Amino acid sequence: MNPSNKTILIFILLIIAVTFLYFLWIKPLLYEPISSPLSLPTRAPTHTQPNQETAGNPQAQTTDERDPQSPSNLPEVPVFAQPTPQPEAEPVCGKEAEWLVLAVGIDYRGDGYLYGLADVIRVLRIDFVNMTVNMIALPRDLLVEAPPGRFTAPDPYKINQAYLFGTPGMGHYRGTGEGAGALAEVIQYNFGLTVDHYGVINFDTFAKFIDAIGGVQVDLPSPVYDDKLGSFPSGVQTLSGERALALARIREGYSDSFRVDNQTLILRGVLNKLIKPDVLVRIPSLLDQFSTTFLTDLSLGEIASLGTCFLRNFDDGDLKTFSVPKELLSADRVFIPTIDKEGFVYRWDQNLIDWMYQSLLEK
Repeated sequence: MNPSNKTILIFILLIIAVTFLYFLWIKPLLYEPISSPLSLPTRAPTHTQPNQETAGNPQAQTTDERDPQSPSNLPEVPVFAQPTPQPEAEPVCGKEAEWLVLAVGIDYRGDGYLYGLADVIRVLRIDFVNMTVNMIALPRDLLVEAPPGRFTAPDPYKINQAYLFGTPGMGHYRGTGEGAGALAEVIQYNFGLTVDHYGVINFDTFAKFIDAIGGVQVDLPSPVYDDKLGSFPSGVQTLSGERALALARIREGYSDSFRVDNQTLILRGVLNKLIKPDVLVRIPSLLDQFSTTFLTDLSLGEIASLGTCFLRNFDDGDLKTFSVPKELLSADRVFIPTIDKEGFVYRWDQNLIDWMYQSLLEK
């Protein structure tokens, strides 16, 4: 065999070997979940059957008629009914018409995700047919109960504790998905929202990611000041990762709803940065840089393909954000067993659930 033919043969064998390696090893790794998979129980609403004395008179119904599988402040199990897509509706990205996604920011600066309280809690309904996102913010002080038999830590909790009890460092949750799975199941049990996927980011990753995309621009309607976290003038400004993190955390002297609104401004700023062409082309390298620093049940392949497609077909006007109206919450102090003292909480009822469903489905 002459040298040129030998070189060609070696080249062909190398191509075959690389192809074989890709399909048998590299490609499957790209489509394995980055973190623990999510598997929530299937729940269906159970309607109570009123007796003749209470029929037509909800106030006369007794607690005995409450569904025993529901939270104590609700008459029955809440279940969010996602709309059935039209047969001709074709997703612009991926194969599914929509997802419910739980996005969580935790207050943990240690290595990995051993512990952490859920400092930011968002539920997003992503519509892949119409390419829209509806995002609701859940206050971290919502009073919630644990689904029966799923946690070893006694309830009630603040909702941000639900994430903590599922972390590897605590291990009080009997389901999958660790902290995100624990929080997702508490949200499902209390509010009827069954999420399809989750994403979790900690303080350090949040700050470093914002620095990696060149900062984030926000337009503050009024000045913000905090003795420890710094001051921010009103108006348009570009924040570094640490400055954005500080703004997202400030609530002393303000309110939790004020903090939630600032977090939403930052999230919008991140989205607006990601859809810029010069940043969009860097998505693969950003994923490679941060792939080991966040948690999700999605794979790198799914995030790269769906994320890039979605951002290319999306703009700021396609994102609707919703914060809980104050009149739907009742401030109170209750005894929290896991901290062995009273804590500030928000009580809520069916009206909050109705608001959640309406917000997620708003066109």
